[in-house]
Amino acid sequence: MKRMSVRAAGSLSPAVSRQRRLVHAGALLLLCTLGAGTFRAPAAAAAPATDAQAWLVRASAAARTASYSGVYVYTCAGITETARVTRLRNASGDAERIESLDGTRREVVRRGDEIHYFFVDSKTVRVDRRVSGRGFPDFLPQDPSTLAAHYSIEAGPVDRAAGRTVQVIRLRARDGSRYTQEIWADQQSGLPVKRRVIDERGDIIEQFVFTELTVGERLSPRQAMPSRRTGYAGWTVENSSVEEARQPGTGPLAQAQAKGGDAAPAPFPEPRMLPPGFRKVMQVSRTLPGHDRPVMQSVYSDGLATLSVFVDPDVARVAGHEGISQRGAVGVITRAAGDRAVITVGEVPAATLRKVADSIGPLASR
Repeated sequence: MKRMSVRAAGSLSPAVSRQRRLVHAGALLLLCTLGAGTFRAPAAAAAPATDAQAWLVRASAAARTASYSGVYVYTCAGITETARVTRLRNASGDAERIESLDGTRREVVRRGDEIHYFFVDSKTVRVDRRVSGRGFPDFLPQDPSTLAAHYSIEAGPVDRAAGRTVQVIRLRARDGSRYTQEIWADQQSGLPVKRRVIDERGDIIEQFVFTELTVGERLSPRQAMPSRRTGYAGWTVENSSVEEARQPGTGPLAQAQAKGGDAAPAPFPEPRMLPPGFRKVMQVSRTLPGHDRPVMQSVYSDGLATLSVFVDPDVARVAGHEGISQRGAVGVITRAAGDRAVITVGEVPAATLRKVADSIGPLASR
C-alpha cells in the first residue's frame, strides 16, 4: 500500500487537518519522533509506590483545577513547535487559549467545550465542540488509580524542569500494547511541567516541556481571549455540528435485533480486538462544513492513551492516502471499504494499531 503522510491520513477534510494540527501542541498531535533517549538512572533513591501514586493524583488534580500561563515546546523527529498557553479556572468557568508562536499563525480558544480555531493567515475561523482528548499538561485521568492495572506507577528522582524543582513519575507500560510515559510534576503546585512518551526500545518519541510558566497567580481574563476581538468581517466562518450517538442497545435497530428480526447490521464497525484496558468512552456523529453526510467517530481509551475509529461516508476524501503511517506516539491506518473509508487513529505502537484495524469487520450495506 502507498505510504501517506500522517497529516493526510488523519484529515477527513482540510478543516479537520487544521484542527488536528492546532489542538495538540498549540498544534495538537504533530505526529513525529524524537531522537533516541532513555529514562535516566535516578539521582536519588526512588520513592515507594504509594508515594508515586499520590504524586500522580496530585498532578492530575493540579492540571484540572489550576490556573496557569506559560510557553511550552513540543518536539519530535527534529521538528520543534512552540506554543503559548493560558488556562483560567474561576467561578465563571473554564477558559483556555493556545497560540502558536512559530510557523503559520494559529490560535485556539476554548470556553467550556466550545472551541474556536483561528487560522490567521487564511482568515478562517472554525467553530467546533470538544469531543474527547486532553492536551498537555491536562492529559491525566481524573482518577489516576485506574491506570495501575496496565501501567506500573513508579517514582523517579527529584529533578529540575522549567526552572522548577520537580518530582519525576514514570508510568511503565505493563505490556507491549501501549507506551511508557514519564511526567515531571512541579513540587510546589503539582502541575505537570514536562512529559515524555517512550517506546518499547526506550526511545523518546514525543516530548512536551514548559520553558516559561506562571501558576496560581492572578491572571487577566484577557489572556484567555482571542487576539482578534473585532468580529469576523472578511473572514470565512466554518461551523461543525457534533452530536453524541445513541448508547449501544438503544434505538429501533437494536430493538429489532433484540426481537430476533432480520434488521440490517449496525452501520458502525466495532473493533473485535482492543488492547487490554481500552473501553469505549464516546461515539459521535460529526457534520463537517460543506458536507451533508456526517462522519462517525468512536473513541476508546485506557485512561491515558486513546484510539479512534472514523467512518467517512465519502471515500473520495481519502483517495490516494490508503495505507499506514506511524510517527511519534500516533499511528494512522486508512482504508477504503466500498463507498466509505475507515480510518483508525491511535496513540499506541504500530503493531497494536494494526491488530485493532484488522479486527474491524466489513461495513454494513447502506
